[in-house]
Amino acid sequence: MLEKKEKEGIIFTIITIFLAGSLPIVVKYGSGIIHPLFFATVTSLIAGGCLFMVTLIKGNWKILVDRKYLFYFLIIGFFGITLSNILFFYGVTLTSGINSAILLQIEPLYALFIGYIFLKEIIGLKQIIFTFVIILGTLTVLYQGGFKVNWGDGLVLFTPLCWQITHFQSKRLMANYKAITPLIIATVRTLYGGILLFIINYLWGVNQFNKLAEPKILMVIFFQGMVGFALQYLVWYEAIKRINLSKATTLVCVYPVFSIILAWFILKEIPTINHLIGFGLILIGIISLSGIKSEQRKKLL
Repeated sequence: MLEKKEKEGIIFTIITIFLAGSLPIVVKYGSGIIHPLFFATVTSLIAGGCLFMVTLIKGNWKILVDRKYLFYFLIIGFFGITLSNILFFYGVTLTSGINSAILLQIEPLYALFIGYIFLKEIIGLKQIIFTFVIILGTLTVLYQGGFKVNWGDGLVLFTPLCWQITHFQSKRLMANYKAITPLIIATVRTLYGGILLFIINYLWGVNQFNKLAEPKILMVIFFQGMVGFALQYLVWYEAIKRINLSKATTLVCVYPVFSIILAWFILKEIPTINHLIGFGLILIGIISLSGIKSEQRKKLL
């Protein structure tokens, strides 16, 4: 039987899967109608602003500027939003949506390495096997005859590494300081990362604020900022606070499959045999992995 904490972590991870499912689609669409750097900047600031208002209401906003944590917060903001968004938002404009989805599936491998080496997580043989089963299933679903590697692929490939560096730092802070909650982490990630992006945006000379007058663009920006960033990150940090980073990452990486399922119902696209086989492998991996207890070799320092 899984403990209550473990069950809650899995539930939060499943919610994250649905929230993250729209990421490649929305970013690909948004970066096609406005400048990628401006899109990344505005959506990040919207997310950070919304989460900051919540911290004000809760009365714990002073932690955001506490010198004790400031250096760690800047690392989280830089890797979690600034660098990762530059890589991903530009990367998707240089490659296909399918390539982006495939290459993002390398994240569980980063998570296994970081979780074992730095977070002292116990990574058993079963977890390794089922992680590769899920990756294989996702690749089977998404692979449709091959792809060419280009600069966009390289940028997307390094995006999950930035995410994992952020998750590692975030999980360590939450494990060692009770004052650092998922809300605080989500806020500093989007707010500090968004401010750094704004500085880069200003220096780069990208100014498309006139685009915000267009309802279609404004809707995409607010959706990505409030749902794609703010809500998703808040739920995600609730998940990794409760279960191993490597396990949560492996589970959440099935989100591209749900995009295909949505396309089936909404766009009337009929799934291929690849989709059915891949989805079957993923279900096997998820069910098997969810029953493995999250444990650490020793307490984090």
